[in-house]
Amino acid sequence: MFTQTDLLDTQPATTQGTQLRRLWLLAGGLLIAHIVMMFGGLAFERTPILGDSTQAQSAALVHSPMTQVFAGGYVETLSFLTLLVALIAFARLLRGRTEVSRLWASAISATGSCYVAITIACGFAAGAAAMYDGHHGAPLPTVIAVNDVRNFAYFLSVAVLGLLVLCIALAVRTSARLPRWVARAGYIVAAFCMASVPAERHGVMDLANMVAIAWLIALAVVAIRHGRRLAAA
Repeated sequence: MFTQTDLLDTQPATTQGTQLRRLWLLAGGLLIAHIVMMFGGLAFERTPILGDSTQAQSAALVHSPMTQVFAGGYVETLSFLTLLVALIAFARLLRGRTEVSRLWASAISATGSCYVAITIACGFAAGAAAMYDGHHGAPLPTVIAVNDVRNFAYFLSVAVLGLLVLCIALAVRTSARLPRWVARAGYIVAAFCMASVPAERHGVMDLANMVAIAWLIALAVVAIRHGRRLAAA
């Protein structure tokens, strides 16, 4: 039979296991929430891409409903803040027991912070400024130039996204906390994202971004299933 001392000795380990299980579920849930909120915000936005006609850019930046677009942009901003918390949680979960695994786990936090900063501070801020200026009498060439900052910020963010996926894949591989296929698929996705930036003239960057999002969804599902297995155990 267990004595009171035995129960007290096992309580911290039980509490730690419960927190670890909840953290896996939280990380996966936040990652899915980010993707759902991001696409929900995109549904209300009108962002012209680089090379669109003057008429298309005028319709999107000057004559579109500014309140609706700003509301969608704010939801999308919240989604990337959610992503930042999710990435910090994954960095904690994938630390492993070796210095190499801890290195890649730390790189997840650093690269994720860089990715979110580029997206919000450069991309969203420039897009909002272009929309605001377009609705307040700024010359159309100036509005288009400001919006191009958003477009180029998006191009660079895809390269950082590739590095982020690579860091997660390497952390998964070195920590052995998740199945190996997650890491192997991550290597391919990371290479695709990084190669798509100089190949944007062929229109592959959006495809690479969608492939990375699909990989993140798979990562979230695996994390949630892993947390549930820990609960069953």
